[in-house]
Amino acid sequence: MDRTLTKNEQILLTILIIMIIFILTFRFVLTPQASKLEELEEQKLAYEEEIAQINDLLKSERNIDREWLELHNEEAIIRNKYFSTIDQPEIINLLNDMLDDGEINILDIHFDRPSEEQIEDLVVKNINVNIPYEGDFENIISLIDGINFSPKKMLISNLIMDKDINNKLVGNILLKVYALEGIIDDIEETSNVVGIIDGGKSNPFETYDGYVQKEINEYEKEDSNIYRDSSIENGIRNGEIPSTSTDETISDEESIKEILEDFEGTNVYFIPSHKYVKGHVSKSNNSKSNKHSLRLEYNILALEEENRAYIDLTDRNIILKYPPTSIGMWVYSYSYSPSTLGYILKEQNGEKLIEVELSKGIDWVGWKYIEASPPEDIFLYPLQLEKIYVEVNKDKDDYGVLLIDELGAKHPKFTKNTEKFTFYIVEPGDTLKKISTKNYGNPNKVDLIMKYNEIKSNKGLWVGKILVIPK
Repeated sequence: MDRTLTKNEQILLTILIIMIIFILTFRFVLTPQASKLEELEEQKLAYEEEIAQINDLLKSERNIDREWLELHNEEAIIRNKYFSTIDQPEIINLLNDMLDDGEINILDIHFDRPSEEQIEDLVVKNINVNIPYEGDFENIISLIDGINFSPKKMLISNLIMDKDINNKLVGNILLKVYALEGIIDDIEETSNVVGIIDGGKSNPFETYDGYVQKEINEYEKEDSNIYRDSSIENGIRNGEIPSTSTDETISDEESIKEILEDFEGTNVYFIPSHKYVKGHVSKSNNSKSNKHSLRLEYNILALEEENRAYIDLTDRNIILKYPPTSIGMWVYSYSYSPSTLGYILKEQNGEKLIEVELSKGIDWVGWKYIEASPPEDIFLYPLQLEKIYVEVNKDKDDYGVLLIDELGAKHPKFTKNTEKFTFYIVEPGDTLKKISTKNYGNPNKVDLIMKYNEIKSNKGLWVGKILVIPK
């Protein structure tokens, strides 16, 4: 044991020690780390799979939301086109407006008792209306066309024609009127297309060649509105929006309307989505309120994936600080169109655009109010209303003119307050008198500031404190 190790023995001992260190390192360091890396890699794969599943769910949710909006658009169109209940006064008003022609003599209007009819799995309420008439052939045909294009659907179930001794046509028109009562009554009113055409309904004869609009004064215009009862009339005059149903209104107790843009100013531009979209925006004297509306001329040849004519509102700086109940506008259409109308909101950072569809197709002539609900997620706000768009599906084309007026947002009644406030952040050296002077132009509003901020003196102030300042 006392002898000195030879050189070869020293080398072998050194190699042995190195091997022992390597084995210990491999056993207690490298192997656990490799196992940990393998475990982390498996967790990574599991997380990636979970992320993919979440993305699929989010994509599916967006598709569901889109389908939900489309279904509610269809529901709104159905609600607008059919009578909600068997309401004889409403039917009489509608018929009286159509039959108000000196060339056609309507002897009477007879109503049968309301009845029910089995249509496949549905029991549909209906009523028969018998209209004896006398008049010329052309006028009778115009009357029939007017009934066919009525804003509320009425079916001509029977038509009898004969001649009298004066070669006038005489006979009966038998109408069948169906109602949605009992079919969609249980569906919550969540429609995003609402409104009244020209204050009431479209003229069914406007689409015929040679038709000339009779000039009427404001008194006659109000009297000719067959849908408007006193509650609807008051709602419109007070800036409120009628609901989809002609029997109901949105009362002051439910909501208020804020005008976001009345198109009396400038800085509104036309932007095409591609070179095959042409158009122009200008002012029109045909307006729903004030002096002007916005006239949009568009000619869309839909050769791309996105085929839109945009009205750019960026320079109008329309900011929504919190979610309104809906955003809508009055639109005047001169003819029917398959075009889709909508608006685009932009997040504050400009990274995300939110599209909201107002109307899938234009199925009216005259003025109509259309609206849709923006996102309800408060964390997305503030949002800027950036554009209004007219869109045509790919491989189609469409051109026309629309008038747009009174772009507005509806808010729940509780958001309305006669008092207005702003905020002030206390700066170094501020006192109540200085803050009063900065905000009111005089130092005598100290008591008002102390009242709304529940402070008694300058001791209640510190740099960075946010004060409520009544306006």
